[in-house]
Amino acid sequence: MTAPSPTLARALALAQRALRLTALTLHPAGASVPSQRRDAGYVLAVPVRVGGAVHVLTAEADQPFDPALAETVVELAGLLADIADAGPANQAVLDLEADRAQIAAELDVVAEALVTAKHSVAEPADVEAVEHALTLLRREQRRLRAHTLDAGLAAALQGPGLALVGDVTLLSSLPPAFAVAVERVAGALRRGVAADKDYPGQISVEVTDLVVKFRLESADKILDASELDRWGRRVSALGGELVVQPRGVDLLLPERRDEGRR
Repeated sequence: MTAPSPTLARALALAQRALRLTALTLHPAGASVPSQRRDAGYVLAVPVRVGGAVHVLTAEADQPFDPALAETVVELAGLLADIADAGPANQAVLDLEADRAQIAAELDVVAEALVTAKHSVAEPADVEAVEHALTLLRREQRRLRAHTLDAGLAAALQGPGLALVGDVTLLSSLPPAFAVAVERVAGALRRGVAADKDYPGQISVEVTDLVVKFRLESADKILDASELDRWGRRVSALGGELVVQPRGVDLLLPERRDEGRR
């Protein structure tokens, strides 16, 4: 780990202030980290594993560490290690969404070409064909973008074929990577239900504190689980779990609402 991620740096700063420490750093074992203090103080160093490497959380204070504060720093070491360890998994999800958004933006050139073509053709059948192609292109552009990152998860889940149940306000507390995962899982399920002409119906999304439950109300089974498998691996890297059931999906969230963990 080199420079801490913005999330980790913020967590370190907040913890230092809350515990009234003079310094709080998380660094690789053996690294030379100069003290932020010029006078003598009290130091507590807690080793912790981040991924495959040992790191050390170093806390400095003006007063001796009593048992309660020492125990708090030890617990904090595990929490901060989780945040540090999950950084690459979160960034991988968000980088993927950035790539998809860039592709969607680049497709605007194709859309403009189709609009120009529509005005240059005379036959009604040709105009209809171009309009159909433009409609398909715009639909794919909407799919490429993660609307959660712009409008919030609750707004991204609004639409035909999907009903929100439970405390919807909990959706706003999900970190960005998990929010994107929820939107993508919902999109995969919605497309599967829409494609099933024998079992058309809605998907209910029940939100609780640690679980987002998707239920296919009129389908007997999930038609294509390949996309869900891919998101299951990403969710696992974030510290959660995606459980596919015959008529639904449970997305289990980490107990701690940080950026996810491994």
